[in-house]
Amino acid sequence: MGHNFGNVVEHLRSHAGEALQAVLIYDGDDHRNLYRREDMTKYHGSELEQAVLRGIRSDGEHSEEAGAEDAGEQLQATVRVFTSSMILHLPWDSDAGTVVVLDPSAARDLTDFVADVRADLYDDEA
Repeated sequence: MGHNFGNVVEHLRSHAGEALQAVLIYDGDDHRNLYRREDMTKYHGSELEQAVLRGIRSDGEHSEEAGAEDAGEQLQATVRVFTSSMILHLPWDSDAGTVVVLDPSAARDLTDFVADVRADLYDDEA
């Protein structure tokens, strides 16, 4: 996981405040927690966490199936909204990316949030 994530947690907190539940990065089969809110520590290493990671890792496959790359489109983010959380997946490439877990209240301005966070994480233009 060679990318420098610096103070990404502080930046995410500046946007999401207490709605930020967890931040993790993954590269292939490896993943690392950058942040996990105290009430979310019970999910560390859980089957639920593993299932979410499997689903996230398959996002690239789904974009290829839809022909997105042929149309000149690159997957920027996927969002999974659950009753008590929203999972935002920001892929770096086909094998690596960042996962941000938020309270659903944080989804109000999702498009701006995704663009801004990608700009900070990956130096993308916002």
